[in-house]
Amino acid sequence: MSQLSNVLVAELDPISSVSEAYRSLRTAVRYKKVVPAGQGMVLMVASPKPQEGKTTTLANLAITYAQEGKSVVVLDCNLRQPALHEMFGAKNTKGLVHFLNKGLTAQEIITPTGIIGLDLIASGGQPMNPSELLGSAKMDALMNLLKQRYEVILIDSPSTLDYTDACLLSEYSDGVMLVAKNGKTKREWAKQARTQLEQSGARMLGIVFNQ
Repeated sequence: MSQLSNVLVAELDPISSVSEAYRSLRTAVRYKKVVPAGQGMVLMVASPKPQEGKTTTLANLAITYAQEGKSVVVLDCNLRQPALHEMFGAKNTKGLVHFLNKGLTAQEIITPTGIIGLDLIASGGQPMNPSELLGSAKMDALMNLLKQRYEVILIDSPSTLDYTDACLLSEYSDGVMLVAKNGKTKREWAKQARTQLEQSGARMLGIVFNQ
């Protein structure tokens, strides 16, 4: 396993104010009572457009759950521009695409991150038909398997306003948080993204205002 990305503050500098902000986000989700106590929770992190801090937020939030003693898996469903593997210094030679399209088992695509309690399922590549794969029966089967194994499942999605994938993925999620970046995300983008997700049936937990 290669070196962790320096943006994973929750692991590299757990006593910093930034790490505490991620723990506060974890606490805010708990107060939402997304699922009954003792039941596995699936959270999706979305953003209106790319480069708004969605993947960084998801990865650090996942670390805080692992530090709490939860069994956690992060799932890179951004088959358009996958980046989650880079956060954890992992290769992207096998992953979600290989389960959905190439016959690998769930166990074969799970990669330990080197952080206790936290596993990764990378994208495994950039297929020609991401929406069809993410809306398939095999994807539904994978989510059911993961809910039996992990207490927290975090889904990284493509940008909401550019692709339909995030709305598809919200069907598997118990709650969705939208990341907006100070100085970049336009107010109308955030409103449009929230409307699209809510129209697909997503339970919106709130907006994370990044930077």
